[in-house]
Amino acid sequence: MGPNPLRDPRDRRLPRVAGPCVLVMFGVTGDLARKKLMPAVYDLANRGLLPPGFSLVGFARRDWEHEDFAQVTYDAVKEHARTPFNDTVWQQLSEGVRFVPGEFADDAAFDRLAATTAELDAARGTGGNYAFYLSVPPRFFPDVVNQLKRSG
Repeated sequence: MGPNPLRDPRDRRLPRVAGPCVLVMFGVTGDLARKKLMPAVYDLANRGLLPPGFSLVGFARRDWEHEDFAQVTYDAVKEHARTPFNDTVWQQLSEGVRFVPGEFADDAAFDRLAATTAELDAARGTGGNYAFYLSVPPRFFPDVVNQLKRSG
């Protein structure tokens, strides 16, 4: 890959690694998540641009366990990542992979999501630093946002 045409070549700063955080992806069973988002997260980790405490939480209407989502993520990474696969990087990344099954209108599912992120705060030091990616049709945005507001 060539240099980034949007970056000023006079800028000599090193890329900054974010602090420990949780990325919650809604709609992780879709093509965008599988072909682009999950591999991009892995590529960031593989380039050393994600902290060791980074965690990825998937939310979708599937009856999956954490291990099922980890396998789906692994398969997506192996097939679509742009950087060479590294077992050590995958092991570190997969330690923070979680899955929450549920519907967007389901209060209990968002309560489980809140419990999952709280568990990651304690176990991986994410400290309430969350990002949410809505890989869902726009008509569901209000439901997801209202549930996030309700569940904290």
